Amino acid sequence: MCETQQRWLAAVTFAIAIGSAAESGAADPVLCDDPGFRVDATDASEQDVICAAAADARRALETCGLAQTAPITIEVVDSPIHNIGQCLAAFDCERDRIQIIGRTLLREYLEPEDAYAALPDDVVFRSLLTHEMAHAFVSQTSGDRRIAPVDHEYIANALELKALAPADRDVLLDAVDLEPPITAGEINIFIYGIAPRRFAAAAYLYFEDHGCETIAGILDGSASFRVEE
Repeated sequence: MCETQQRWLAAVTFAIAIGSAAESGAADPVLCDDPGFRVDATDASEQDVICAAAADARRALETCGLAQTAPITIEVVDSPIHNIGQCLAAFDCERDRIQIIGRTLLREYLEPEDAYAALPDDVVFRSLLTHEMAHAFVSQTSGDRRIAPVDHEYIANALELKALAPADRDVLLDAVDLEPPITAGEINIFIYGIAPRRFAAAAYLYFEDHGCETIAGILDGSASFRVEE
């Protein structure tokens, strides 16, 4: 999600920001054949793969009123991004930039008990990219309207799982004990903080029941999962 929102979420998850974002070694980002994306990576062989993955993610995400309205730079980094805890990918809304750990390094940072660890590296990489692109599209589509972190995460998680192949999605769904129907109360930022895979499964199952209505409402300001104090 947007880094300014991540700072808010850090207080919720009690994560401690350590270090600074890793830098890639590429001198200048390379423009993809699709002008909507640029890739900043030291390994030139990765650039075409990432460009294609970004285009695939956009096709999966341009739904429910979401759209890309500005070019996005995808920067491949060689260690986790430390803006909240140990992140494998993050979106910087001020620079329209996604930072994501390289595909060949993912396995080093996936905990064995993480459901992602049961998926192939390329599937995890594409899933992370789709998730962060969803945050980018929410940010670009909503303009100056502030979207609550829980709503950002609902959209990103629901559409990330929606974009997966059914067999891969089932791996993530089977890893948590959830049965539909999912209530709005289960789409909760505190659940996201302590059990992100459970939140992702709940978001996807809720989306399957409710379709685009909730996402469209979040984008136009008429709906939110935020709990008013």
